[in-house]
Amino acid sequence: MLIKNGKVLIFEENDVKIKDVDIKVDDKKIQKIEKDILPDKNEKVIDATNKVVMPGLINTHAHIAMSIFRGTFEGCNLYTWLNEKIWPIEAKLTKEDVYDATMLSIVEMISTGTTCVNDHYFFSEQIRDALEKSKMRAVITRVLMDSDGEEASNKRIDEFINLYESRNQNNELITYSVAPHGLYTCSGMVLSKARDLAKKYNLPVHIHFLESIDEIKDIYNLHGEEGIDVLSKYFSDIHTILAHGVKLNDKDLSILSKMNCGISHNPVSNLRLGCKIADITKYIKLGINVALGTDGQGSGNNLDMFEAMKIAALMQGGIHENEERIDSKDVIKMATINGAKLLGLDKKIGSIDEGKEADIIIVDFSDKLDNVKLIPNNNIISNLVYNTNGNNVDTTIVNGEILMENRELKTIDFQKVINKNIFKKQ
Repeated sequence: MLIKNGKVLIFEENDVKIKDVDIKVDDKKIQKIEKDILPDKNEKVIDATNKVVMPGLINTHAHIAMSIFRGTFEGCNLYTWLNEKIWPIEAKLTKEDVYDATMLSIVEMISTGTTCVNDHYFFSEQIRDALEKSKMRAVITRVLMDSDGEEASNKRIDEFINLYESRNQNNELITYSVAPHGLYTCSGMVLSKARDLAKKYNLPVHIHFLESIDEIKDIYNLHGEEGIDVLSKYFSDIHTILAHGVKLNDKDLSILSKMNCGISHNPVSNLRLGCKIADITKYIKLGINVALGTDGQGSGNNLDMFEAMKIAALMQGGIHENEERIDSKDVIKMATINGAKLLGLDKKIGSIDEGKEADIIIVDFSDKLDNVKLIPNNNIISNLVYNTNGNNVDTTIVNGEILMENRELKTIDFQKVINKNIFKKQ
């Protein structure tokens, strides 16, 4: 295909720029980025006039089957929400429930510009089936923990091994992580087994880390050490994806800056659960890679990464007042190339570069009523962060295949997904 006449978001010399260029896609990859490329015979041409062409958004921490929990959180803290609302319901979920809820989340992501997601859940084979049908890119896992006993823990480990070893090795869209739930729900035995699995299969580790004040105390009570010491004991030599990282002190940051790790910042979920505001401006200045996530819809409300970008930027203004802080360009990197680096996929995706796989979204900036808050368009990059939402996404392309065009889904029957989810009672 050939994408013509768009305003293309390019990363160049550590800067974010908008250029008037065309993009030629062939054999799933970006083959050429130049002005005035002529189409080949029978080549599909997408006219991106009055639209912004940018890398697909990368959601680095989500529980994508949790669309079923949308709106369940109100007026309780993280532990109350988990113990009284989420975990009791999750214990009753069926494979069909998880598949249907996953499909709804995939619709939500494709339609709002997310082309890759890093999942953290269970019933993982059903999640994989849904992702394969949709042709979306993802990192998946089977969450490990033993807070409910060794027998349940061993079953989860077996489920992860079966998931990974039954993978379709020809499907490059689905990759894997090893995912202990958190340091406060995993004993040293589970963390050791997770480390061994990550080394055996050469996979990253994906774990919740220092999300709330209660977690700090619980980690110490379980392990007899501070969270950062437990983390570095088990995963110092493994690429580690840390979800949240809200309660990090100077000691934590000093150690993390030397580890092979990065942080998935989930601003909406952290605010909703009253977990404090992570000082990601400080983290980035210390050289720690920070990317963006939405968490599940129960705490994060939705999977709209444009909303996550906006709130991430605004929150830093709230805690830094007149000091220097991250700006729109930084936040766009967090949602794209930083996310690719965090997932170990930056050689494939995360930016619009020749040779990379074509994970691209096209955002409608045309002068129409639905886009009134984008008018006048004085600064495209600022408008993308502060005034755009997922519904402005016109086209979503993954691996060179169009999954949505002109707001019409191409790989999923939207009405069928809605009908299976809207009447679910929990």
